[in-house]
Amino acid sequence: MKTVPLSTLDTGAMPARPATERRPALLRQMTRSILLVAALACAATSALFFSGIWVAGVNQPLGALYALIAVGSALASRLPDVWLPRALTASLLLITLAIAGTTLKFEWGLAAPGLAVLGLMVCVLCAAAGWRAGTGLALVSAFSVLGIAWTAPPQATLAHLPTPAFQLIVHLISIASGLAAGVLISQVVARYMRAAQDREQRFRRLLALAADAYWEIDPEHRLVAATGHHGEANVLTPATGLGAVPWDLPSFGCDAETLDQLQADLGSREPFRDLPVRWVQGDGSARSYLVSGEPRYSDRGVFQGYWGVARDITEVDAARAALAATETRYQELFTRIPTPLVLHRDGRIIDANPAAVAMFGHPDLASMVGSDLFASYESGDSRERARRRVEQLQEQPLGTALPVTDYRLQVRGRRIAVRATGVRVDADGGPALLAIFVDESERLAAEQAVRRSEAMLSHLVATSPDLITLTDLASGRYAMVNHTFERVIGWTAAEAVGRTSAELGVWASSEDRERFIATMREQGKVADLPTRFVTKGGATISMLVSAARFVMDRRDYMVINARDVSDSERDRLERAAILANASIGIAVTRERRFVLANRHFEQIYGWEPGGMIGQPGQTVWLSDDDYADVRQLVGPALGRGEAVELERRGRRKDGSTFLARVRGRAIDPDRPAEGGTVWIVEDVTERRQFELALARARDDAEAASRAKSAFLANTSHELRTPLNGMIGLAHLARSPDTPEPQRLQYLDQIAESAQSLAGIISDILDLSKIEAGKLQIEATVFDLGDLLRALQRSYATLAAACGLELQFELSDGVEDAVHGDAMRVRQVVSNFLSNAIKFTGRGHVRLAVSRPGGPETARVRFEVADTGPGIEETTRQRLFMPFTQADQSTTRRYGGTGLGLSICRELATLMGGEVGVESLPGHGSTFWAELPLPRAAALPPPALPANARALEGARVLMVEDNPVNMMIAVAMLERWGVDVAQAHDGHEAVTEVHVAAAAGHPFDAVLMDVQMPVMSGHEATRVLRASVAGRQLPIIALTAAALVTERDEALAAGMNDFLTKPIDAEKLLATLVRWRHHASEAAA
Repeated sequence: MKTVPLSTLDTGAMPARPATERRPALLRQMTRSILLVAALACAATSALFFSGIWVAGVNQPLGALYALIAVGSALASRLPDVWLPRALTASLLLITLAIAGTTLKFEWGLAAPGLAVLGLMVCVLCAAAGWRAGTGLALVSAFSVLGIAWTAPPQATLAHLPTPAFQLIVHLISIASGLAAGVLISQVVARYMRAAQDREQRFRRLLALAADAYWEIDPEHRLVAATGHHGEANVLTPATGLGAVPWDLPSFGCDAETLDQLQADLGSREPFRDLPVRWVQGDGSARSYLVSGEPRYSDRGVFQGYWGVARDITEVDAARAALAATETRYQELFTRIPTPLVLHRDGRIIDANPAAVAMFGHPDLASMVGSDLFASYESGDSRERARRRVEQLQEQPLGTALPVTDYRLQVRGRRIAVRATGVRVDADGGPALLAIFVDESERLAAEQAVRRSEAMLSHLVATSPDLITLTDLASGRYAMVNHTFERVIGWTAAEAVGRTSAELGVWASSEDRERFIATMREQGKVADLPTRFVTKGGATISMLVSAARFVMDRRDYMVINARDVSDSERDRLERAAILANASIGIAVTRERRFVLANRHFEQIYGWEPGGMIGQPGQTVWLSDDDYADVRQLVGPALGRGEAVELERRGRRKDGSTFLARVRGRAIDPDRPAEGGTVWIVEDVTERRQFELALARARDDAEAASRAKSAFLANTSHELRTPLNGMIGLAHLARSPDTPEPQRLQYLDQIAESAQSLAGIISDILDLSKIEAGKLQIEATVFDLGDLLRALQRSYATLAAACGLELQFELSDGVEDAVHGDAMRVRQVVSNFLSNAIKFTGRGHVRLAVSRPGGPETARVRFEVADTGPGIEETTRQRLFMPFTQADQSTTRRYGGTGLGLSICRELATLMGGEVGVESLPGHGSTFWAELPLPRAAALPPPALPANARALEGARVLMVEDNPVNMMIAVAMLERWGVDVAQAHDGHEAVTEVHVAAAAGHPFDAVLMDVQMPVMSGHEATRVLRASVAGRQLPIIALTAAALVTERDEALAAGMNDFLTKPIDAEKLLATLVRWRHHASEAAA
């Protein structure tokens, strides 16, 4: 197996390790020893010089020199290994120079004792530092000896001593011999060192071959060596990690627990085994290692660091992960595959997947493991065949599979058809068989269902009431036609099959056929295409055609389903006509959406034609909540097939609402959810508004009827009361026994009763004029102050008689001349005052008159406040309605017709003003009227009263059928000096006019009653206006019928003026004077 060594972290060329870094420990130790020996020798020499033993006297400079060399040599022995050769060279050189200097100083010559060690030092230096350093020292020594020989003084030569020349030669030979010996020793040491290094490299390579990497660290845990799988030595450099602590390098990686364990082992100098680490290489890839190491000690037991090996497990980890993934996938596949899998040995189940557990009917795997697989096979042939096949498979090698075979299982009383095979596999505990089952029950059931469906489909096609044909799309020819086709179209199956529809002329419209073909090409199907077919006999039939494309036996076919809708088409047209012409909205919903809506339904809800189809049901209701309420209200009843009906506000498309009457019922009561619901809707907004208005009108009419009934009852009472007084008083006045003063009192009371009757009748007449819109408001200039002072005088006595205080408060600007109808203003204020006095038991009545916007404004406000009982809110709302008083008790207590306030309201409206009331029960009431009465410049001159002398000698015809009225009128006229002629009906009046005109004494005026026997006043007037005698004659109606319509009819008949009874003497006098004056002017 090829591995990537730890050393390959350095991606560049690995430089060789320097020689100084490769010096063996033995050589380094020898160098340090030589330095220490040199230090001792120099120290001893220094001591001799200081002691004076060697030479006479103490020579301190030389002693100091040798002492310094001794100290330097000793210190040099502790230098790093790289400096040791240089330090040794320097030390021996200094010693050589010191010896030479000492010899020269003391003039010892060639016999000096120190010259004998020069050759030895050259030998030692050459062996320890190399031949170059030794040669250098030899040259220095040789020159030193030569110098000494040159400078030595001549001495006597002794017979037993060598000559100086001989001594020189000996010293030079000694130096040369030392150099030669040093070189030989250096070579021997070098060969020895190379042999040692070779042995070390072979050792490291063997370790690297045994492992994947070899490494060393020093005591400070710094990497000092690393060998890769192929024996590459020291491939790390300081730049790539050499000399660094491994875990400080970015390339190094391990989890915190492993690092803690590694540091603990290193700290305790304990060996460690198989620590997992990661090392990131120069290309960025990471490799995994198992690192082992043990402490390393020197021969003396000094701890020198750790050495160890690293085993590359990257591929092992990858293989292990791949194996785990494969096992996981296999287990996942085994568990999740829907195919039942059973692992057994000799039929005894040892494992199974969930699909098998479910198929064999076990609650869980535990209950299935250990059971007999063959017991689940159906006894007989299936079980025996299964046993034989298992026995055959057990004799086959692993991986052998059996052919698939059909079996039957008997599981929990259920018979299961399966297809099974088996494979011989290696499992825990030895070979086993993996049985694979496929449950064929569903497939067989499906095939049987398909056969049944095909038979059923064939039967349905044959017996279907629709025309069904099968067409080969490649040729367009019929491949099959059913019996209905034969019966309806007339072509037999033998005649139709193999021919096209065009050849048979089936399609009545070629355009329909082309549209059918185009739709099939685009969509692959056609749904409910209305068309017509032609029978063999030439008759046309309305059809509804649907078609679909399908593939059978790798050929494209088209099945056509056509339904004879001749009868249904007529029914559809009839239904469509009914829906289109229905006056109510009709719609059908299905699944809460509209599927049909007639035009009237769409118009009710404001939708365009066809726009409601497909719309959700909530579209026609006010909101989703309202729709939910309706569903909750009618849903249960519709679900029971019952009809529902409700009225509720609906919403049109534009958002407007209306009142809808909705009726609904399920189309199919037995299946309401499937059949849908039919709805009938009517817009009953106007109907309900009309009914509501009709109900209000009925209520108003009933209220008016009740009010008028009460009014008639009150009026009857009000009329009968003064009439009864008048009749009774007249009877008393006629009695001869009545004293004259008493008789005059009775006559005064009769006049008062008559005035009361006249007031009641005037109110009724005013109301009738107002309702008819015939009441005229006069605009004259009058003095408002005079009117108010007259009212004060009129009501002061009445208030005092009732024990009340009458207060008048007049603001600035209200006592001037104004424009308005003085009579109607007086009528309104008088009504307020009389009511206040009538209904106030004690306290006061106050009339306040002001101009709300200031003295210069045009409107005048009249307020009549009292201290009476006050009025309830509900009563105040109907006070100004005709024929109404506060309640019936008021009528019974105070009397009255209830017309006064309603007349005041109408008069104020006609004058452009308004009236109102403010009241609280127990705190009195304030009735007010605000009327436009602008200021006038000045009062007109007063009109002169009519003079009765103007009528003296005038001839007047009085036409009256009532003797009493005739007597009263004649007496009034004769008192004014009028010559009065009488007629009792219209016919007599016409005769009298003609007779008088013929006699030359025509009448100046005619006072004509209206309702008379024989001939009415209207008819008599028309007769007179048609004659010469009566064409210009002033005819004045004088009647008790004072309604507006009576006045209009009188004027339409030709009368000139209209007066009512009872006769107002002043009005009668003024009217006669005016018309006589008009007649005189006309005659002139």
